[in-house]
Amino acid sequence: MNTLFIFVGGHARQNNGDSGIGLCYHTDPRGEPFFEEAEYIGLETQNSTVYHAIIRALNRASEWHFKDVQVYLDNRLVAGQLNENMSVRAQNIIPLYDRIKKLAEGIERFTISYVSADKNRRSRELAKSAAIASPDRITAQAIEFEVKPGINGLVMAFTPKMMVVRFTYQEGTWIDFHSHYHEQASYLTKGLLKYVVADQDILMTPGAALVVSGNSDHKIEALEDTTEIVIYSPMRWDLLNIS
Repeated sequence: MNTLFIFVGGHARQNNGDSGIGLCYHTDPRGEPFFEEAEYIGLETQNSTVYHAIIRALNRASEWHFKDVQVYLDNRLVAGQLNENMSVRAQNIIPLYDRIKKLAEGIERFTISYVSADKNRRSRELAKSAAIASPDRITAQAIEFEVKPGINGLVMAFTPKMMVVRFTYQEGTWIDFHSHYHEQASYLTKGLLKYVVADQDILMTPGAALVVSGNSDHKIEALEDTTEIVIYSPMRWDLLNIS
C-alpha cells in the first residue's frame, strides 16, 4: 500500500486575521515533495488554520486514492485534539474536528504526528506567504531574492492567481534544467537570453515573449547582461519570504 506523507501548516497574521494554509506532499518523507500548495483562506484563528490545512490534506488524499495517510504538523494542541489526548472546546473548532473525523473514515490508515517547527518549516513558509495574498487585492510589495550569484529576482506584485517577477542576469550566468507546475510568460526588456525547451534553443531579444507550460523542463542562459519580466500563473509561493 502506497503511503502519502503530508506536512501541513497554518498561519493567521493576527487572531481572527488574514490567514493561509500550506501543504507539502511526499511519497518519501525524507525526499523532496512531489506537490506543494498554499491558499489564502480568509479570517481565521491560528488553530483553525491548521484544521483547514488537514481537511485539504485529506481531500487530496481521497482525490488521489491514497489509503495510507500520515499527516505531520507542529501544533501540539491540534495534534493532541485529533489524537484524542486533549478536549475540543472552541465552538469554531468543533465542526472542523467533526469534518476531519468524517473524512478519515474513508481512509484505511490515518495518523497525525507532531513534529518540530524546524522539520515543518516549508509548509509554515507557504502558509505565511498565503496569509498576505487575499484574492480581493493585488499585493504590490518589493521582495528581493537571489537565485544564484549573478542572477537576482524582484517580486513586483502578486495575487494568488498570478505573480510578476523581474529577473536580472549577468552575462554568462545560467539556470540549469528545472520545472515547476506554474505556467510562465516571459518578456525581455534588455539583453539576450537563451531558453532551451523541448530540446529546442530559443533566443529572446528585447520585446520578445515566450510562454513555458507548467511542468516543462527548461534551461535559461544569459548571453548578455539581461533583464526579464516573468508572469507566473498561479503565483510562485516559494519566491516569497515572509516573516
